[in-house]
Amino acid sequence: MKLAIASAFVVLCACTADVPAEKQEGQWIEVPNGYAQCFTIFTRGAERKVIVFGPAGRVDTAAVLYRGDHMTMHGAVAIPVLERIAVLSTTHLSFLSALRSTNLVVAAADLGRVLDQPTRERIAQGGVMEIATADGIDRETLLLSRAQVIFDYPFGQAAHRSTITDLSFIPVTEYLEEHPLGRAEWIRFFGVLLGREHEADSLFAGIDDRYQHAVAWATDRTDHPLVFFGSTWQGQWHVPPGNSYMAQLIADAGGEYCFAERRAAGNIAVDLETVLSEGRKAARFGVILAHGGAITSAEMVGADERIATLPVISTGGFYLDSERSDIFGQALLEPEVLLEDLSCVLHPGKCSVRAARYVFRPDQ
Repeated sequence: MKLAIASAFVVLCACTADVPAEKQEGQWIEVPNGYAQCFTIFTRGAERKVIVFGPAGRVDTAAVLYRGDHMTMHGAVAIPVLERIAVLSTTHLSFLSALRSTNLVVAAADLGRVLDQPTRERIAQGGVMEIATADGIDRETLLLSRAQVIFDYPFGQAAHRSTITDLSFIPVTEYLEEHPLGRAEWIRFFGVLLGREHEADSLFAGIDDRYQHAVAWATDRTDHPLVFFGSTWQGQWHVPPGNSYMAQLIADAGGEYCFAERRAAGNIAVDLETVLSEGRKAARFGVILAHGGAITSAEMVGADERIATLPVISTGGFYLDSERSDIFGQALLEPEVLLEDLSCVLHPGKCSVRAARYVFRPDQ
């Protein structure tokens, strides 16, 4: 079914140019997405309109963006030919790099946390100004950067928008996508705004094809190990719901997720008793953390002895580390690599020796 959807997507994209010009001039034509739910693209001749959606879906419009010759559209943010870009989330940098547009980035937040290699090189050359840290946006530096637009991460309260009216904020809500290919498809969003539409479509088609092959390889198994996955912060555990990016990855890797039946708009808080009871049942136990290097089983679970002594921690423990690898950036554009890593953890006897890029075992 997914392959059929992907094929339909490619056909629809390819056919856009064949629509008569007189028809395009009179009405907007939607270009269907393959997987992404949080943006949609419309064409009208050479003009492009992009609508970004928030947490409530299509009834929650976060922004309407316009790119075209007229540069005006009622209720829309006009996107010029982009030459100077500011970025408030390191997540967006990998999309820009994939489209060979790193040279346009003149300002970004949290430079010390950037893992995207082309951007790191540009930072080392002094080409990127730091405009935000945990303390908020440095308005003066942002203005000095002479950025035309700011790609924004509208998570939580975006108070900075009300204080900075000189520039256009472009909300990017890829983190709301529940499917790995939905997040990867945001490269088409960036492609439209950067004037690299065909390149972005081609890149996404390749990502889709590689991911489908990885799914076929990963799910060609007779066993489906039960998987616990979560994170802990100051003693509180959270797990992703069954309608989430990570739950989809576990399913596509041939695993059975402990909380697959739960549905929620965000991560679910669970108590210690639930962690212990589900951990006793699970064959694999994974966490996501920010550490920056190899860790022990005990460190993986926050040094909580009650959890660390669960048999699954030593026999089936694994982790994703946002400081060790770019799981929120580059991994979004190569979900097949993340999937293969995860599948090799879930089915270790089925994999040849390979270097893990995103999913690690304790002491690895």
